[in-house]
Amino acid sequence: MPANAPGESTSPGAPAASRWFGAVAGDYARYRLTYPEPFFARFAARCPQRDRVWDCGCGSGQASLALARHFSEVIATDASAEQLAAAAVQERVHYRCASATASGLEPASVSGVMVAAAVHWFAGPAFEAELHRVARPGAAMAWIGYLPVHMPSAALRAWFETFYSDTLAPWWPPERRLVDNAYQDLTFPAEEWPFPDDLAIERHWDLATFLGHLGTWSAVQRAREQGVDPLVEAERDLWALWPQNGAAPIDLTWPFMGRWGRIGSVA
Repeated sequence: MPANAPGESTSPGAPAASRWFGAVAGDYARYRLTYPEPFFARFAARCPQRDRVWDCGCGSGQASLALARHFSEVIATDASAEQLAAAAVQERVHYRCASATASGLEPASVSGVMVAAAVHWFAGPAFEAELHRVARPGAAMAWIGYLPVHMPSAALRAWFETFYSDTLAPWWPPERRLVDNAYQDLTFPAEEWPFPDDLAIERHWDLATFLGHLGTWSAVQRAREQGVDPLVEAERDLWALWPQNGAAPIDLTWPFMGRWGRIGSVA
C-alpha cells in the first residue's frame, strides 16, 4: 500500500492518531478487539512482581482490564482524553492522560509494560528512554496486536483483500506497515523471547458489528476527514456477500501477534 495519503510525505505519528481515535471513542470502546486471556497470565508470570504494570497507549482499556486480573495496580495511559473517558472503570486500573514518552510514572516503578495495538505510533528513542526510566530491573514488556482478519468464505476473503489493500490504500498511515509486519521492523529494546504462536482472537459477529469495527480504523477516519466514507460502498457490497443479508453472525479470526521480552537485567 502507499506509504502516505495524498499530499502527505511524513508520518502523522501519535498526535494524529489520538485525534482519529478520539473522534470515535465510543465506538472504539465498543468494537475494538480484546486479546487472548491466556497471554496475560503468561505475561504476568514473567514479571518479577505482580504489583504494578504500565499499560501504555491503553486506548479505552482493552488490555487494561485483562491486566487487572493479574496485577494489583494497572497504570493505563493514553494521549487521548476522549478514549480514556470511554474506558470501563475498574478499581485496580488508574487511567491517566499522558504520552508514551512522558508517562508521569516514577523511576523504576513498574514490573511490566504492556503496549496493545499502539507501539507503531510512538516507538523510537524517546519511548525507549521512558521505558528504561520507569521499568524495574527484570521488568517484562510486551507489544501485542493482531493481523488482518480471516473470513470464512472465499467471496468474503476476496472482498476484504480488495478493501484493505486497494480501497483503503490512499488512506492508511505509514505506521500501518509496521503492524502488517508484526512489529518486526521496529527495534525491540529488550532481551527478546519467542512470541507465542498458539493464540488467536475469535469473534462471532453480524455485519453491523463488523462494520462498527471497521469504522474505528485509522484509514477510515482519515478518509472521512477528507469527505470520503469508504464504509458506504463497503456496506452495500457486504450485504450481498454476508449470510442472511448481514443478519447472521459469522466466525471471524484475527491472528494474534507481537513481541515480548525482558527490560534490563534482574538485580
